[in-house]
Amino acid sequence: MSCPVRRTSEGQDSEQLGEEDGMLYGEYLMLDKILGAQRLLSEQNNQSVHDEHLFIVTHQAYELWFKQIIYELDSIRGIFSDVLEESQTLEILKRLNRVVLILKVLVDQVMILETMTPLDFMDFRCYLRPASGFQSLQFRLLENKLGVRQENRVKYNQNYSKVFGHDSQAISEIEKSEQQPSLTDLVQRWLERTPGLELEGFCKSKELSPKKKLPRV
Repeated sequence: MSCPVRRTSEGQDSEQLGEEDGMLYGEYLMLDKILGAQRLLSEQNNQSVHDEHLFIVTHQAYELWFKQIIYELDSIRGIFSDVLEESQTLEILKRLNRVVLILKVLVDQVMILETMTPLDFMDFRCYLRPASGFQSLQFRLLENKLGVRQENRVKYNQNYSKVFGHDSQAISEIEKSEQQPSLTDLVQRWLERTPGLELEGFCKSKELSPKKKLPRV
């Protein structure tokens, strides 16, 4: 796939379309795998339910967006974990804003699912047991990486060994993320080293150093 900014006056790619060493759109995005990942269990049982396809696609989209959020959060946590130049705060804000916008998209996706009635869902719900959204590994990782406190989480199904069953790799990833500094922890450490910042306000007598850097965590 040629670079999209390299165009001829006719609007075509500067390289010949269909060139053997080029990469097609579908190949780059691996669409054969993504678009072939919708397995309707109702269809496999010769009782195809139309809305099961919507249910699968919507949740797969959620997981893809979760992956992007984790990618952004890990990059931000990486910046905070190193020596932080003040000039990097703009990049942090840009990526955090991206995460916020993705979360808004995820909320809006609920409206699409709401076009499926509870009765429509019950037509194929029996094929999902014991599958549940609480088994979303990435959502659990998001909670830990953001620093959501246990007391602020939904209490239901917090027993990882019960939720993820025999998936020892998932449990290991969750436990690992619990041991790592969360974004909340890293931001708190960054604020604690702010020159002149005291519990009761700002102390002007303290030396202010705009070049002061956040030490490695």
